[in-house]
Amino acid sequence: MSMAASGGEALHVRLSALLDGQAAAEERQDLEARLQEDPHAQRVHEHLARGSSRGREVFNDLLKEPVPLDLVREIKTAPQPRKAVRLPSERRFPFPLKPTARQAGTACLLLFVLGGGLGYMLGQPSAATAHPPVADTRGDWLNDIVAHYRVFSRPTDRLAELPATDSAAIVEWLLANTGVNFRIPDLSGNGLTFQGARLFVAGGTPVGHLVYTSAEGEVIGLLFRKNHPDDDGFSELIRDSIALMSWKSPTTTYIVVGPSSAASLDEIAAKAAGLI
Repeated sequence: MSMAASGGEALHVRLSALLDGQAAAEERQDLEARLQEDPHAQRVHEHLARGSSRGREVFNDLLKEPVPLDLVREIKTAPQPRKAVRLPSERRFPFPLKPTARQAGTACLLLFVLGGGLGYMLGQPSAATAHPPVADTRGDWLNDIVAHYRVFSRPTDRLAELPATDSAAIVEWLLANTGVNFRIPDLSGNGLTFQGARLFVAGGTPVGHLVYTSAEGEVIGLLFRKNHPDDDGFSELIRDSIALMSWKSPTTTYIVVGPSSAASLDEIAAKAAGLI
């Protein structure tokens, strides 16, 4: 390995330690002074910082992924595990793990090199990141639906803007504002009572909302809006203990929304899809 390559790797390790807050005071002062004068060190520092930031963004995005409704139900209904029986094992004589100072130093150096290399690769511009990111409109409008449901589903004497007794006015009102032609499904066979209708905006698009309640007092919503060209399809999602089930026609997206604890949401969605 050439001296230049070794120097480059050593610089990566030192700058990685600086970014992680692991550099000693004297080392930090030396690196900060070098960053003021050395353009190469500045470029390496920027790549490492960009890579660390991108790594945190990727990890945060993974934490935001919704949990599938089927998995939640399997966890809730899973039987209790049987108690394990501990069998006797051969007696082993414990020995303490006491690495030497040289071994500990080598391990730290390896960790710094690996961390710096990963940060450098993540910080490199690629074809996927060379263009501005496209807004996730699907996530925006689903977040709006969840926020709206969380507010209006609280116990109140005014669940709907138009009452169920004026069904003709509901159809005319929502058709005029959403452009979706529909019928009000009778879901009494599923234990639901129609309460009326609401209208709100999700992702910049008007959404029609038919409001139902169950015998247990749960609020179930049947929502619809015009399809968007960039909409991603989904069938079941859970957001903050709120379950969403969706299906599409050639022109319209429909969603049944309710608490994730409601076990019959899939049956309600199937019945509504055949009636609306």
